[in-house]
Amino acid sequence: MNQDKMGKGEQSRARLLQAAAVQFAAVGYHRTRVSDIVRQAGLTQAAFYLYFPSKESLYQELMDGFFQKLWELSDAGGKVTPLARHEVRDRMKENLLELFRFFARMPEQTRIVLTGAEEREELHRKLTSIVSANLRKNQEAGHVRPELSVEVAAESMLAVVQRLTVRFLLSGERTAEQLAEDAAALLAKGILQADRTKEE
Repeated sequence: MNQDKMGKGEQSRARLLQAAAVQFAAVGYHRTRVSDIVRQAGLTQAAFYLYFPSKESLYQELMDGFFQKLWELSDAGGKVTPLARHEVRDRMKENLLELFRFFARMPEQTRIVLTGAEEREELHRKLTSIVSANLRKNQEAGHVRPELSVEVAAESMLAVVQRLTVRFLLSGERTAEQLAEDAAALLAKGILQADRTKEE
């Protein structure tokens, strides 16, 4: 929302959320104090408690919206549609691009979730379950190799996305578009040169 169109209270609330995201991403949830958040936001502790009853409630609100969108994007592969073979890679790239763009729009929350030990393991289990189920559906539709273990593939895909995001996207070294192209090429074609003797 445009800051000019927000009321003063909404602006203060948004500043607190953004300041908290920066602090949580930098030092973690447990090491962040309310005083750190209000200092970062340029507000008072009284202002903080006007909008949030506790640090926990602010954190919950900050992450709820992030996770809601993340689950939606993670489940994109579950929408199986009839695709020609050459269209499958393009669809994969589109799904990856949406995910990387989402991470780029919310770098602090992304860093909290992908690098924070408190969130990482539970998130990983849930995402693996979603991606495995979606891969199985796509396997049944003929888009994924039948001999592939969907559990191993899901773990591998998540590892690729997580490391590319932390290493290249959050550092600003590569754009969401570049990473989606690279990740789609890797996941769709692997890393080995095709055996040309079999093709001839």
